Amino acid sequence: MKRVNAIFLITAIGIGIFIYSGIFFDISRTELEQKYASEPSRFLKMSDGKIIHYRDEGNLDLPVIVFLHGFNGSLFNFERLTPLLSGEFRIVSLDLPGFGLTGAIPSKNYSNESFMDTVNEVVDHLNITNFSIAGNSMGGGVAWRYTLSYPEKINSLILLASSSILRKEERKKIEAQSRQTPWVWKLMRSNLTNFVLSYYTPKFFATQGLRSSVYDESLATTELAMHFHDLVLLSGSRKAILSMFKNRRCYFNDSEILKSIQVPTLVIHGREDNIIPFQSSFIFQENIKDVDMKIYPDIGHLPMYEAPLNLASDIKDFLRSKL
Repeated sequence: MKRVNAIFLITAIGIGIFIYSGIFFDISRTELEQKYASEPSRFLKMSDGKIIHYRDEGNLDLPVIVFLHGFNGSLFNFERLTPLLSGEFRIVSLDLPGFGLTGAIPSKNYSNESFMDTVNEVVDHLNITNFSIAGNSMGGGVAWRYTLSYPEKINSLILLASSSILRKEERKKIEAQSRQTPWVWKLMRSNLTNFVLSYYTPKFFATQGLRSSVYDESLATTELAMHFHDLVLLSGSRKAILSMFKNRRCYFNDSEILKSIQVPTLVIHGREDNIIPFQSSFIFQENIKDVDMKIYPDIGHLPMYEAPLNLASDIKDFLRSKL
């Protein structure tokens, strides 16, 4: 009996240590800005209290490319790519609401419309009227929707492992599943779970997430994973991200809307993408009139981080031929 009690006690202590080691409190904006907001980071403070973190690099007189990151990402995801392009282009990158050093916003609006408004706020502030727009993953979804909403502003569209549009059969499957939502998903949307996850954010979440995003796991460094982890801890960001899960909507757009995209489009996707299968990008090729598509072998979900040299070369070739 004593042995059983000892085993139980040791197990309980182990579980307690495991849980405790995953509890992290919010980090202040001041602390994270001092750590990560190095030159050329800038902050745009809006009248509603929103603070937008952005960077404006390269020659101001050159053609502009605006880069948008993916879910749980930040403008830092483009740091390996930007220096390879800034000699020929003006590169603007920004952290979308809820992420990076923009973080939570007073309106608590984390919709695609809010993301597109944020793009407008930055380009208007910089007096940029026409530009190419590029996006990775979720940012790609924002980019092609922005192109549809503001065609007069866009010179070209660049999609990097972008979220796309579900085909009819895929939509029907999700609609059927939504009528039988598993209890675990209902639990994920509960207030109790949201409260727990607002503090329980173990480092292995970031480590495993990064490893799943790249094909070559040697690129999933501890330093980069901790960078992701730190930014998630920005005061209010975890609640903002959790609200996106709780209030998430499936966008059942018809692929026909992509036919309205008239600007030249470059589609890049890694064949080894574990987050968004590369086959999903074929829908852009099927519906956009002027499209170049490249599938990178041995590349995962972050081509700008995994293959910056190849990507920079392809972007330069594409824009030289199209602009």
